[in-house]
Amino acid sequence: MEFSKLVEIFQRLEKITARLEMTSIISKFLEETPGDLLPIVILLLQGKVFPEWSNRELGIGSKLLIRALADVSGKSVDEIEDKLREKGDIGLVAEECLQKKSQVTLFIQVLTVEKVHFNLDRISQLEGERSQEKKLRYLSELLLLASPLEAKYISRLVLEELRLGVGKGIVRDAIAQAFRVDASLVDRAYYLTSDLGEVAKIAKLEGEEGLKKIELKPGRPIQVMLAQRAENLGEVIEKFGKAAFEIKYDGARLQVHKYNGTIELYTRRLENVTKQFPEVVEWAKNYLKAENAIVEGELVAILSCEDRRPRPFQELSKRIKRKYDIDKIKEKIPVELNLFDIIYLNGKSLLEEKFIERRKTLESIIIQSDDFKLAKQLITSDLSEAEKFYKEAIDLGHEGVMAKNLNAPYQPGSRVGYMYKIKPIMETLDLVIVGATWGEGRRAHLLGSYLLGILDESTGELLTIGRMATGFTDEQLEEMTKLLKPDIIYEKGKEVVLKPRVVVEVGYEEIQKSPKYTSGYALRFPRLIRIRYDKSVEEADTLSRLEKILELQEKK
Repeated sequence: MEFSKLVEIFQRLEKITARLEMTSIISKFLEETPGDLLPIVILLLQGKVFPEWSNRELGIGSKLLIRALADVSGKSVDEIEDKLREKGDIGLVAEECLQKKSQVTLFIQVLTVEKVHFNLDRISQLEGERSQEKKLRYLSELLLLASPLEAKYISRLVLEELRLGVGKGIVRDAIAQAFRVDASLVDRAYYLTSDLGEVAKIAKLEGEEGLKKIELKPGRPIQVMLAQRAENLGEVIEKFGKAAFEIKYDGARLQVHKYNGTIELYTRRLENVTKQFPEVVEWAKNYLKAENAIVEGELVAILSCEDRRPRPFQELSKRIKRKYDIDKIKEKIPVELNLFDIIYLNGKSLLEEKFIERRKTLESIIIQSDDFKLAKQLITSDLSEAEKFYKEAIDLGHEGVMAKNLNAPYQPGSRVGYMYKIKPIMETLDLVIVGATWGEGRRAHLLGSYLLGILDESTGELLTIGRMATGFTDEQLEEMTKLLKPDIIYEKGKEVVLKPRVVVEVGYEEIQKSPKYTSGYALRFPRLIRIRYDKSVEEADTLSRLEKILELQEKK
């Protein structure tokens, strides 16, 4: 397929915001797309190159892209950087720079979707010595073959800055519409495969019957079931009657997949962290008595094997992100895994089983140790017993408790009211850092004053809601700067615009209405609680949740 056909769709989508119109445009395009290309096209429409469960990354920053544009256009790096500061959009800069290319191909080659994907795929595989130079060649080749308009979107794609507002919901509806299948079946298939491209291909080639046949498969992470928040324990007992209360550990949710002698570990963001936690792999081999299984638990960093009190989540995040010297950090930051659910066992899905039955199954296949054990649980309808359990969890240094409906199935990817979390602190918000400001004086090399964004679920846009500027130590600023620097899209003076990727948990004194920010609200005295390495942008808090918190705030 000619890449220009996809670019036409990008252009049309860029000019509209109406969800139904976007769905219709994408739906018609998917109908015309060959089945084998659907997995690629659907990723590109969302501004992605690889499925979210894939570990693969392009590793292309704005500096490398600017070098490629300079090579192909004949303009200097300084000229291109000046244009970027002026326009604030790498796509527009690429389009303008390539109006007159300095290099001319010996023959005209039409750029195809397949060629774009091939080059980007090769780029992701390059590592080691001279890998940046090799990446530069593959990237420059695409820009050389591209028209100025095609270069605009290639540049945005490689920086994951397409920003067309095409979220999972729109793609799901477009797939259902294009191939005349039930949207709920598309949802179910996505939750079980974590890959809308694969779902679209099956929907096109096999219809609803094909979607119904999709089942859990170890080695492919699924979208986890999500919890709602409850104000107090009494509210949960009123809803459920007798409920299962479990400690809410301050750790990372982990899926353990065991199959054909292989163990793989995935976070709730579907990140494969098998290499980062070799000890957990060994525990699963030795203590998980099943040939094939998918179990869930909370991975917690502990002080030591003797003192098992939890460390802050920030400590665990150091291990999640570490790609080297694993043995050293393993000794420095020990972990334990607290298991609380099972969704697959020896060829059988347990999604439809009641939670109380899944827990019994889990108990039957786990050999417990100090490090690999069942999450502590209390089943009761007595409020005083639940409150005592809650206090014990807090005294042990944990976040609070989870409350679970004993008779509920496992619903991947949804907050359906089957489980609730109860925490003692004031409601915090998980927000996305979308901009920052360089510091002054001795902090001139550090990013601070972080611009925060909240998700508008109706459009998929991130709306600004305030700046988090005070209370940081130099060490925290160093960590934040290191984390955010690769995401810089462009700078204007001290102001920096960032690719929305990093989610942070934010505390605040109150929410105020304010025309200063695009959400219409501002946080008073926002402060960093922690970086949410375990959350994606799509899991950030929404405008509707903010408004519910505001209602409660006003009642109080």
